[in-house]
Amino acid sequence: MEINKIIPLASHCLHLCSNSNIEETIFPYLMDADAFVTNNTEVWKKLFDENKIKCLIKKPDEVKQNEKIVVDGTSLANDFKKWEKLWKKQKAICIYNIDKIDPLILKDLVNFHDKMLLSINKIRMLSAKKLEKEINDLSPEIVENLVKRELRNIILFLLLSKPMSGTDLVKILYTKFRVFISPGMLYPTLHELEKRGLLKYEYKLKNKIYTVQEKEQAELLLKKHARVNSLLSEFLVSK
Repeated sequence: MEINKIIPLASHCLHLCSNSNIEETIFPYLMDADAFVTNNTEVWKKLFDENKIKCLIKKPDEVKQNEKIVVDGTSLANDFKKWEKLWKKQKAICIYNIDKIDPLILKDLVNFHDKMLLSINKIRMLSAKKLEKEINDLSPEIVENLVKRELRNIILFLLLSKPMSGTDLVKILYTKFRVFISPGMLYPTLHELEKRGLLKYEYKLKNKIYTVQEKEQAELLLKKHARVNSLLSEFLVSK
C-alpha cells in the first residue's frame, strides 16, 4: 500500500521516518501536492532532478494559504513551531526525520497535527488524535510506570515485528507513549531477555541489532500475559 494512500493530503498530518527511508516517504506524497516546502532547496532540487520528479519547491515563507503542501519538517529547525502554527489549518503532510530531531519536541509535533504516522525499519504505526488524547488524558506517572513495568513484554512485541537496535526501541517507545527509557534501563532488559534465550543480536554498522530467537515461545508468553491482564482488568472494573 502506498504511503500517500494511508494519509491523504486532506488535513494537517505528521509523518515520522528515519534516515533510511526519508526519500521513499516523501516522494509518493508529491503526486498530490501543490508544492514541496523546505529550507534545503538545492539539495532537494538535485534529488528531484535525479528521480525525474516534477514538483514545485518552495521556501516556508513562499507558501500560499490554500496550497496542499508536503513539508521537509526537519529543515525548519528551531522555527518549526512558528511554521506549524501558521499551517495548522493547511492541507499538509509534515515529514520529520526522527534521527535528526530532539526527542523532547515530539509531543509538540503531535499536538500540532490531526494524525500521525510512524514508519521506521518497515514498522508502520498510524494513530489519530483520539488515541493521542486518550494517552494525554492519563496521568504521565501512570503511563510511565506501566511502560516500565511491562518493558520486557513491550520489547518482545516490537521485536517480533522487526529486528531493531536499542536506539530504535527508545525512539518508538517515546513516540508511542511519551516515555523516555534510558539506556540504563533498556539494555539490562535486553540482556535479561537474551539470557533467557528469547533474543539474539548481531552487529550491523557497529550497532547491535536485536531479534527474537524463540518466536513461538515469545508469542506464547505474550498471549498468556495478555490473558492475565484481561482478567485483572475485568476484575477492576466489575461492580
